[in-house]
Amino acid sequence: MSCAIFAAKKLLRKQLKDRLRQMTEADKAKESSIVAGKVLASEKYSSCQNICVYVSMSEEVCTRAIITSILETKKSLFVPYFNKEEMVMVKIKDLEDYTSLPLDTYGVRQPTDYKVREHAISTTGLDLILCPGLGFTKEGLRIGRGKGYYDNYLTKYESRWGKQPYTIALAYSVQMLDNVPTTDSDRTLDQVIAV
Repeated sequence: MSCAIFAAKKLLRKQLKDRLRQMTEADKAKESSIVAGKVLASEKYSSCQNICVYVSMSEEVCTRAIITSILETKKSLFVPYFNKEEMVMVKIKDLEDYTSLPLDTYGVRQPTDYKVREHAISTTGLDLILCPGLGFTKEGLRIGRGKGYYDNYLTKYESRWGKQPYTIALAYSVQMLDNVPTTDSDRTLDQVIAV
């Protein structure tokens, strides 16, 4: 990555984190409800069976309603497990399984038994991934937290399955941008759903 792009991404991440910190809890709840409603009403969501959804942190669009809907409609839910080296998408059996997941240091539910759970990449595959991030363009460019988890996972997935699943970012209004600095390793998402 060139020094100029690295510096531009670093500055943009700081600006986006500042914007997100300025959102009130009421605004986050209102916008999360609108975005979740759009996802659940979409044809893409309705047509998919194997869905991976990030488990939201406090500054991300809340995914609780989407997770509950997936489990109640008997679709297959996968959630990310990540550590310093990698991210894998593991299956959640039901709502009780989800609510019993322990909280990590960021307050995010993560399966500690990820090694014995079904992994999407090696079993059923995925139809849809709902992705988090710090900022997005309407064309699907994304800036994340800088660890490359989703970009690397999508590359690994595509090499295993010959294609990538449909990808949708969920965004608050303050996360929408005109442009995002990118490199060759940054993956473009298929769709962004925002307020």
